[in-house]
Amino acid sequence: MSPALRNLVEKQLLSDLAHYGVVQEGLRFDWSESCIEGHSANYLNSSLENYSGISLYNSDDEYVAHGWMEFILAGEFFLVFWDFLTIRENSRQISDKNQPGIPDHVWQQLPQDIRGSYQKERMTQPPFRKPVL
Repeated sequence: MSPALRNLVEKQLLSDLAHYGVVQEGLRFDWSESCIEGHSANYLNSSLENYSGISLYNSDDEYVAHGWMEFILAGEFFLVFWDFLTIRENSRQISDKNQPGIPDHVWQQLPQDIRGSYQKERMTQPPFRKPVL
């Protein structure tokens, strides 16, 4: 993944993370444990694949989130979002998206003309389950 594409992917993942209540300045991506999963494409003159094992740390180097990235590329439309996402706060797991699929907030961003191609991947329930405390 080129630096330009990685920058766009990280920007979109941070935007998607805000839908799950995580809005922090200074978050840092760690791709060192990431692994290629599933489908691939070319975008911005670079190869793109969905990855597992992406971690996010805050400015104090505390673990904030971990998950997979998924993407939709249809013509000129490109959107990256989190899949299998775990969010932590103060070293405690606070939520877990343990089922794959397109959550409603992502679905609402899809152009009408491509939704039919992704209908089977749309989540029918809220994306997160709360851990038992």
